[in-house]
Amino acid sequence: MDIVKIDNKNDYMDLLLEADPSEEMVNKYLSVSDMYGIKKDNKIVCVAVILGIDNETCELKNISTKEQYRGQKLASKMIEYLFNTYKDKYKYMIVGTSENMIPFYVLNGFTKYHKTIKNFFTDNYKEEIIDNGHKCIDMYYYKKEL
Repeated sequence: MDIVKIDNKNDYMDLLLEADPSEEMVNKYLSVSDMYGIKKDNKIVCVAVILGIDNETCELKNISTKEQYRGQKLASKMIEYLFNTYKDKYKYMIVGTSENMIPFYVLNGFTKYHKTIKNFFTDNYKEEIIDNGHKCIDMYYYKKEL
């Protein structure tokens, strides 16, 4: 298993859309972000996108694992890699998520509540976003000191 930087980001749009179902929203940050992939069985099976916000903070904008590779802690390994990769460049990493995914990010080191953007999903997506049977309304941001 290797983690590699990805230059041909649009080649993985299908996987990115599993975590963020709007190609329009993904395109807003994709070209100005860094993208990494976990290579397993000679193919990319997990991707993550990091966007610099300011001199102190970067944001984990997207992380997604192919369905058949889920449950193998690949996303957790990716997050740990990103913490190590960006700790010399930024002081903090933030992540915005739906309520349903908060436990995953807290378990992976994003332990400090940062802020909530009310009605983010209803205001920014044309279609209703459902995550594990729950309607997504607000975006919750958590922070990790690198």
